[in-house]
Amino acid sequence: MNIGDLANFTRRKDLFTVRQERIKREGSPYYTWKVPVTAASATSVMNPESQFPEARKYFPLDWLEIANNDAVDLTLVINSAESIPVPAGTIRTIDNLAVRFMAVTNDDPAAPSTLGKIIVTLQRQPLTIDKWARRQG
Repeated sequence: MNIGDLANFTRRKDLFTVRQERIKREGSPYYTWKVPVTAASATSVMNPESQFPEARKYFPLDWLEIANNDAVDLTLVINSAESIPVPAGTIRTIDNLAVRFMAVTNDDPAAPSTLGKIIVTLQRQPLTIDKWARRQG
């Protein structure tokens, strides 16, 4: 036992620990990427670390939503391992997957995509009691 324990003093947490606790509680802001015009059968690549440098303190971003409001079908590739089809006119949500690299491929053999019609939103989700329990067992 030391003098701090006797006086009921608590140790101050460093800034990193305070920030990590706040991120667990609140998550991160939303980060939006408007996919550029992608030629037929071509791929647009996005690295969240270089696209959103202000989001580095929240990495890894673990929630993603892609809205395909265009007339072309897409394939979303996450971390060079997960391939997810995104048909025209749909919204897909991916949860609990750390996004470190992302690519959007235009699956249409003739038509390019339209600027502003394909929007990807990323976020670091807050840690809920359900997520914490899943990680424990």
